[in-house]
Amino acid sequence: MKKRICMLLIATLTVGMLAAGCGSKQTENSGEPVQKEETSGEKVAGGSIVRGMPTDISSLNIWFETGDEGLTMLKPVYDPLYIVSKDEVRYYLAEKYEVSDDGLEVTVKLRDGLKWHDGEKITADDVIWNFEVKANPDNKSSSGTKVNGKPVSVEKIDELTFKVILPEVSASYIATLGNLKLLPKHVYENEANIASSELNMTQGVGSGPYKVKEWKKGESLTLEKFDGYYKEANLDTVVFKITPNESAQEIAFENGELNILRVTTADKLAKYASDDRYEIVSLNEGRINYMGFNSNSELMKDVAAREAIATALNVPEIVDGAYGSEEIAKAAKTVFCDQNFYYKDIDGYKYDGEKAKELVKAAGLEGKTMKLVYNSSRANMEDCALIIQQQLKAVGINLEITGYETQGFFEKFFYTDLGDWDLGLNGYSTNGDNQGDEYMFSKEGFLSKNLCTTDEIATLWNQGDATNDAKERAEIYADLQQQIKDAYTMVPISDCNFIVAVDKKLKGCDAINVVPIFEDYTQLYMTK
Repeated sequence: MKKRICMLLIATLTVGMLAAGCGSKQTENSGEPVQKEETSGEKVAGGSIVRGMPTDISSLNIWFETGDEGLTMLKPVYDPLYIVSKDEVRYYLAEKYEVSDDGLEVTVKLRDGLKWHDGEKITADDVIWNFEVKANPDNKSSSGTKVNGKPVSVEKIDELTFKVILPEVSASYIATLGNLKLLPKHVYENEANIASSELNMTQGVGSGPYKVKEWKKGESLTLEKFDGYYKEANLDTVVFKITPNESAQEIAFENGELNILRVTTADKLAKYASDDRYEIVSLNEGRINYMGFNSNSELMKDVAAREAIATALNVPEIVDGAYGSEEIAKAAKTVFCDQNFYYKDIDGYKYDGEKAKELVKAAGLEGKTMKLVYNSSRANMEDCALIIQQQLKAVGINLEITGYETQGFFEKFFYTDLGDWDLGLNGYSTNGDNQGDEYMFSKEGFLSKNLCTTDEIATLWNQGDATNDAKERAEIYADLQQQIKDAYTMVPISDCNFIVAVDKKLKGCDAINVVPIFEDYTQLYMTK
């Protein structure tokens, strides 16, 4: 099967290379060689970048974007208060924050002179209003309003300062608060329901370095520099072009229509690394791709059945066949990665084909037909699904696989509680404070409709957040890793790098090593 996947990849790349002039630096239309431009590396003012995206945003309101694609496209529009990473705090709308000695009060001061994209001032009143609106469950965006199910309270100190009072200690709340994306009170305050507001499709008034110029639904999102931002951005425009087909993205990139291309296979990495028109930027994605079990599937409710499938999967073979190089991805063993604050290297599930056959038979899965769903908008997912299909066939299980674009996949995988699928391929960002992953693995998480988990796991998540003692937290999260493994909640598949080929004239792509990439778009600039 590994050879089959590699041949499929080679065939696909061959078609793409033929369509693109075999990578010979020729234009698509004329066949004439592209004249190489000598680059001095000197920074120039203005310019534009265009990036291809596999799927579109669902609205201009970042609150309701759950996929990486939507969050990536709206990131330049909406600033956070601040970002807490493993090594530092990076401030955006906030100038500073302070935590009381007992850990129950967080006081945040906003920068002076901040403006919304329509020119109105950003003040503490906006923050207070955002908390009030998020506390309404009808608005479907409660992040930051509760600790362990109990509401926080917010007080205005002055025009630029506010205080959040917690009902109990929450070690992860500092990071959660910092990542809050604000909506403008003056735009939305008369809306009865934010979630269903038509303004979500037409406004997009944000606080970041770029503002919405034009959204052609299903085609492109064009952002332009916001001159009222508190610091200078270099690029005039940022354009996201919706291009679901990977081969089409490659052709557009090689023709100079795109400045950035994600590289997802070893063949593509070698191709673009050897082309002196481009530079390769590799970031630790801080992401685990995995195969989850549907708790509403009659076949998957038995932990013995989940163990049988986990034992049947040769994860290194899946990763090798789908990605082709450890530079792209390595086999994942656990639900956290080394980008987390608290990570412990534990052993993953052990592949044993003969034992798996016995477990499959004992669990009553032999000869059964199961259904696997995957996100067709995500790179390498289809290849992983095909290899899993063959590995399960080898132990007596028939597997039907179906791909869905991002929004359709999330609806089926997270938001409905039907047993019409058994297995699903997905991925999640896991970096910074480990507590940020609670939603993936706890019965109390907001994505728990199809989750195979236990009450003990939920208790451990609560304990991990209820103490500020670093040593104690490390022990709790190590225990969590093991408990999630023992419950056969999911099978970790790949721990990826996010690799992009970029136009050599574009600089600043690696200024902040986080994914989704380009946390701070003011760091990007063009050169001669």
